[in-house]
Amino acid sequence: MDNFICESIYWLQQHTSSESLTIILFLVSAFIILALLKFYGAFGLYVYNALAITIANIQVLRFAHYESFSEPVALGTVLITSAFFVNDILSEHYGPEVAKKSVTLGFWAQLVVIVWMVLALGHPLIPLEGATEAVKEAHLNYEAMMQLFSPSLRILFASLVAYFISQWLDIIVFNRLRQATHNRFLWLRQNIAMLIAGVLDIVLFSILAWVILSEKPLSTTELWMTYILSAQITRIILNIASTPLMYLSYACVRSKTKI
Repeated sequence: MDNFICESIYWLQQHTSSESLTIILFLVSAFIILALLKFYGAFGLYVYNALAITIANIQVLRFAHYESFSEPVALGTVLITSAFFVNDILSEHYGPEVAKKSVTLGFWAQLVVIVWMVLALGHPLIPLEGATEAVKEAHLNYEAMMQLFSPSLRILFASLVAYFISQWLDIIVFNRLRQATHNRFLWLRQNIAMLIAGVLDIVLFSILAWVILSEKPLSTTELWMTYILSAQITRIILNIASTPLMYLSYACVRSKTKI
């Protein structure tokens, strides 16, 4: 039982592809979003966004191979894109001010997680000489957590800046289009808002993290193929796939007078 999760991961690596796992992750995320909306309203989506943004910034450290791309692709795109989708749902059903609160909570969630983990990892290390097996295993866990939860300042800065600016832009564009179209063409405002904000998010983060603030800037080819182009193509597909879910959200939304 102790190795069940690890064995499940190994099984997935051997019997699935990156494409199929991306589809599964999208479907699971869509189900969770609609379920939280139905049972918890805007509060449930606040929780989702805080988790999605935090986990996406961990997933981005993992690379995967897609048959459609020659270069490895950084993960995290599905969860990041779903956060934009959640903001559009909040804007549609509860208004832009509620959606902006979700962005702010997601911003602070990232910082809080970093502070918590820095304080936890900052405890003095237990000497390994003569230590029990449990202590030695815990030391391995410490080394793994250091890799995940001690990001460089440039990555953290680039992530927070790109997240905050692009998410607010998504909300602004969505609601401006809603006003301009007199509440018609839901599919149009959702896709345009997510497309514009998504491009800004990935371009701003990539240029800040891997070029402007990096001591060893990536080449233009590697930057565009690994971090920008592949992620943006995936986002466009996810945006289109999310459109039916936006209409379905009307069947799941709780009372708009009570969040």
